[in-house]
Amino acid sequence: MKHDTDRAGNSSSKLAKNRRRPETAVSVPIVKSPALKRALLAAAVIGFAFLAYSNSFNAGFLLDNDSIILKDARIRAATSAHVERILNEEYWPLGMSGLYRPLTTLSYMFNYSVLGNGTDPSGYHWLNFILHAVNIGLVCLLGLLIFEQLPAALLLAAIWGIHPVLTESVTNIVGRADLLGAFGVLAALHAHRKALDTAGGRKVVWLAGIALAVTVGIFSKESTVVVVAVFAIYDLTFGRVASWKARMPSYLASGIPCLVFLYVRAHVLSGVATTAFPFGDNPLVGADFWTARITAVKVIGRYLALLVWPAQLSFDYSFNENPLFGWRLTNWDDVKAVLSLLLCLGGAAWAIVAWRRRKPVFFAIAFFFATLSPTSNLVIRIGSIMAERFLYLPSVGFAVLVVYGMHLLSQRVARWRPQYRSAVPAAVGVILIALAARTYARNADWVDQGRFWRVAVEAAPGSYKTNLSAANNTVFINQQDWDRSIGQVGRALTILDNLPDLQNVGIAYQQAGVFYRNLGIRLASPNPAGRAQTGSEYWYRQSLNALLRSEKIEQAQDESNRAENAKRGKPGLTFVPSALYLNLGRTYQKLGDSGHALEAFERGRTLESDPDLLEELASAYRAAGDNRRAAMALVEALAVDSNRMQLASKLVALYSEIDPSGCAVTTRGSTSELNLDCPLVHGDICTASRNVAATYLRTWQHKEAAAIRRTAIQDLGCAPELLN
Repeated sequence: MKHDTDRAGNSSSKLAKNRRRPETAVSVPIVKSPALKRALLAAAVIGFAFLAYSNSFNAGFLLDNDSIILKDARIRAATSAHVERILNEEYWPLGMSGLYRPLTTLSYMFNYSVLGNGTDPSGYHWLNFILHAVNIGLVCLLGLLIFEQLPAALLLAAIWGIHPVLTESVTNIVGRADLLGAFGVLAALHAHRKALDTAGGRKVVWLAGIALAVTVGIFSKESTVVVVAVFAIYDLTFGRVASWKARMPSYLASGIPCLVFLYVRAHVLSGVATTAFPFGDNPLVGADFWTARITAVKVIGRYLALLVWPAQLSFDYSFNENPLFGWRLTNWDDVKAVLSLLLCLGGAAWAIVAWRRRKPVFFAIAFFFATLSPTSNLVIRIGSIMAERFLYLPSVGFAVLVVYGMHLLSQRVARWRPQYRSAVPAAVGVILIALAARTYARNADWVDQGRFWRVAVEAAPGSYKTNLSAANNTVFINQQDWDRSIGQVGRALTILDNLPDLQNVGIAYQQAGVFYRNLGIRLASPNPAGRAQTGSEYWYRQSLNALLRSEKIEQAQDESNRAENAKRGKPGLTFVPSALYLNLGRTYQKLGDSGHALEAFERGRTLESDPDLLEELASAYRAAGDNRRAAMALVEALAVDSNRMQLASKLVALYSEIDPSGCAVTTRGSTSELNLDCPLVHGDICTASRNVAATYLRTWQHKEAAAIRRTAIQDLGCAPELLN
């Protein structure tokens, strides 16, 4: 596909007539292809993609889907109050993500509340695929722009639409942010091309389309900001005839939404607490400038390898799946980094050489690197070193190169071996079927949770997270299951053990502690399944050691985060998870150490009013003979989760013992219930409200704390001074 003259998006009919026809692998010009035929063929490509994804619609809420969708109270009702919260709060409902994606969250509300999908994943998957189908159509239009031939455009859309790497964005529900962000870039690019071709009122309409598309994209995912660079790449490749005066309105229409987003995002995130990016998720945050950049280049090389050969795919590539560059060329990982660097430099040189004569090559390479740049860790360091979802939009550039390469191969075969002319179309068919089959198989991983974690650790064995996740999500049937999981937990901790506390991963040791305790419980059962040479006591000790290491790590990192937030005007915050002390208490109980168990539960209560922890604390208080504190803990648990109706009967029993002849419990016939107007009970309810509000304040959740106070004062009649 040689382009010997510049193009301005058909802005001049004279230029269009005199322009040399590009080399193509097909013979049917676009101008002779009816619009309906093009639409039907594009629909066929989308139908082919649907077949590849047809087994994905029952995939559950894995990974971040649980926190971002199932645990986000903001999406459970389509109310103005919830919309206001979404627009004024960060993306993660649990906070401290540093992300602001309100339109993505609103799309989850649309599924959950408006469509009534609730906790049924199929509706979310349908909407994801519809968005992907729209993007396939936009990529097909991009192919028409680049190759000027319908078959090449359809092939581009097909290769991209069914590539297995894209499953993490399409099949993974929270990959919707990538789908919406890519839509913003692709739709805005087409509107930009149209804006260059028109004037007057029509130009205004296309400029408005640019602004709308970019707004949708940027408020769904931050990386949509690359749209400005994509415009520049298009103009440099195909639109150089157009004057800067004609181009500038498009840049303004795309830049203004980006600037508005950055302003709103800064305003929203200034009011939330902040924590450092976890080293375990992205080791580059702890590396020096050049080490981090060369390692990031190595990751780009791995991305390209996945695009070429997506045989093994994983949801995670955390520490230490991609080791930091060690400046030792005797190490294979360092050699791979150098090879990746040479590959990237060679690609850049190829793009420069191809700029005038082979424009699709230049566009493809420039598009790939430009759209990957926000998540590549080359420009800024983000919260993840590597993720397949980052390739959703950049893979368009890769697909363009593949189609261009197939065209060149077809030309060479037709010229030198005409008897094998049909070999290239046959090879294309085989490739498409292979890609669709691999995508279908990868979707099956997402549907079967056991298989999902198993293939993850096979694809990324060096990641502590894949090893731990595989162990903690195994269905234990026989001795081999336990032995394999014990080995995986051991590998995960071996990967992390040498890291200093400020770079280590406390949650990993907590998960290991839970696993070891569960193993001890299994060995203590009448029919144990585990290693015969060790008893339950051994694994309880292993659990305790892991949890104490987790506590040490969490406290060190908490001190650092507290100091950083204090500098930003947010003193007194803490980020140690209460679940750590819940698990510590449970392990101490298994070891028969009730004193340390009670101390652990009490420590957890100061961090968060978690209902599970509060129930354990109440049981510990009652075992120690302190019924009053046990009752107060249960009142607090019920204040947090009013659906725990089983606590009411426990409270009646407790208050009957605490206040046997008082007003705490009233009896009507054979039914006893709490008397909420009794000063004793009412005081405990107000104290519980104060405790819950205090835990929200410790993580800078002022709105939640204010709501608890307001309810306690207005609905429960608590004195305001009791809530301070």
